[in-house]
Amino acid sequence: MRDAGQPAVDRVPIDDAWRDHAPRVRRYLRFLGAERDVVDDLVQEALLAALRAFGPGGAPLPWLLTTARNLRAQHLRRLGRRREIADLDRLETAWHEQARPDGGDAQRDALAVCLENLPERTRSALVHRYRDGASRHTIAQAIGIGEEGVKSLLARARALLADCMQRRLDHD
Repeated sequence: MRDAGQPAVDRVPIDDAWRDHAPRVRRYLRFLGAERDVVDDLVQEALLAALRAFGPGGAPLPWLLTTARNLRAQHLRRLGRRREIADLDRLETAWHEQARPDGGDAQRDALAVCLENLPERTRSALVHRYRDGASRHTIAQAIGIGEEGVKSLLARARALLADCMQRRLDHD
């Protein structure tokens, strides 16, 4: 039974602010090392906590990120993983240095543009490696080069992406 002062969560319309914050909270949790199968549950818990605390108008992003971080720590405590909890402080500091106030939206957009500008073979190798988790051997077979060639191609691609993203982010 809910308190009289709490909104009926299942009846509150979710507006654009909530939809904008969900991917940012998801990125933050993945940055902290949350497993893919746990992230959606943690995001939902954080959004529900914000809805209870702030109502349908939405919570500020820093509040949501702190709540998500605390929910992740609770999850790790339940699993008995103390070392990872200690690392959350260090990771959170790195997140705030890198993600900017938009929660990583600018980096995501810059990455999309930079990936689009890469040659097809290079982009394909990156997709196989980082989206699909493919091994160098699998990538080598897919794009028709040797495994050492894949290693070099990925190293060059990461350097190109880093340079491209830095230029795009500095320009904004």
